[in-house]
Amino acid sequence: MRRWSQWSAFRSAWTLILSLAVASLPMSASAQRGTYDTTDDVRRLPIPPVDRSREPIVVLTGATLIDGRGGAPVPNAVVAMQGDRILAAGPAGSTTVPVDTARIIDATGLYVMPGLIDLHIHFTQQRGDDMGTYVDSPAAAAVRGTALAGQLIEAGITAVRDVGTMEDVALRIKEGIDRGIIRGPRVFWSGRLIASPGGHGDEVTSTATGRQRSGGSAGRRVANGPWEWRGAVREQIRALADWIKISAPADEEEIRAAIDEAHSLGVPVAIDSYGAYTDMAIRAGVDTLEHPLNMSDQAVPLMREHGTAFVPTIGAFHNLLTTGYPPAGIPSGGFFHTHSRRFPIDQQAHLARVREAHRAGVPIGVGTDIPFENEKRYPEAYFRELEYLREAGLSNADVLASATRVGAEIMRMGDKLGTIEPGKIADILVVAGNPLDDLSNLRQVRYVIADGDVVVERPAP
Repeated sequence: MRRWSQWSAFRSAWTLILSLAVASLPMSASAQRGTYDTTDDVRRLPIPPVDRSREPIVVLTGATLIDGRGGAPVPNAVVAMQGDRILAAGPAGSTTVPVDTARIIDATGLYVMPGLIDLHIHFTQQRGDDMGTYVDSPAAAAVRGTALAGQLIEAGITAVRDVGTMEDVALRIKEGIDRGIIRGPRVFWSGRLIASPGGHGDEVTSTATGRQRSGGSAGRRVANGPWEWRGAVREQIRALADWIKISAPADEEEIRAAIDEAHSLGVPVAIDSYGAYTDMAIRAGVDTLEHPLNMSDQAVPLMREHGTAFVPTIGAFHNLLTTGYPPAGIPSGGFFHTHSRRFPIDQQAHLARVREAHRAGVPIGVGTDIPFENEKRYPEAYFRELEYLREAGLSNADVLASATRVGAEIMRMGDKLGTIEPGKIADILVVAGNPLDDLSNLRQVRYVIADGDVVVERPAP
């Protein structure tokens, strides 16, 4: 009995030693680190791994591939997609077409390229010659935004950034597109514009009439002081914003506080600014500068130094100079009745700033910022913006890069969008003419593929 007790004690001790030894051994990589994917937006929330192995495979064949990476176009190319991801892309002779393909699209004679990106839109803006007849509301804005989403995807614009919206309209449009309820581009949204009292976005005088307006706005968050600006940033991120949008004028401490707070939470910041406020924001680390308004001579060197991207929206100001927005009662010629725009619009000065930024190596993205008459201005406003970039000295290849790869990188989505290569999201545009020869060929849309689904298909004329 005693001998058995001794053996039992010995066995227990040995078991304990073995357990401790096994516990101290290095764990396998999969055991040490969980496996997950992330959401396809700037916030990159972890999600369970996505299995696409049973998704249907769609293949484009015969087209010339402009993959967006800067190399020479590839004739007679193959692009294979499974689910919402690109499986393979390259020359037909060296790119295998999967045997279990669900659909093969013969794109012989066509040009395949990444989907286009618009970095500055507002889904909630007005439209119609009789806009003054109807009371505005989030529901009305959602109807208008849904219509705009359809216009954009029809033109081959597969990703957009909404930089200021009424309540959660842009978020719900994003949700509707993600769930397949409505058609539209991939949406990244910025929540409500953060402004100082009376600053851009919170002015009480109408830019059309100069008359005082009453009431607040569901499209802005007014804040006073650095801690309120931090709080406003936290509110937008809590509301699931992909970006933060701030405006000038503001105190330098407020600007720094907002940018620091957003960056600490992993969210980038855009600013609608002018003059000295622009320089403050660049030094504070803002991610994108929207508009070339009243820029100082130090702005472009600062942008180059700090890695700031530039979204010039040249067409929006050209519209103000030449036509105004008659349905809104806004005459042509410039900014009127606005405290935060007390300077003239100079189209040639705007183009000169874009030219300077391009030569300095500043990343330049494409954004339209059409505040009214969306039903008339889109998608032509986008293609016209590309022409303005050409006027500023960018080559056709540079402009296409701004509209695809560079735009994706500016949006913090360069690892998932902007080029056609294995593993990236299948957002693809197929056009009838070579856009490297003539940018107007982008208007000749034959197919638009978003998340791997053929959402636009037009027969040859």
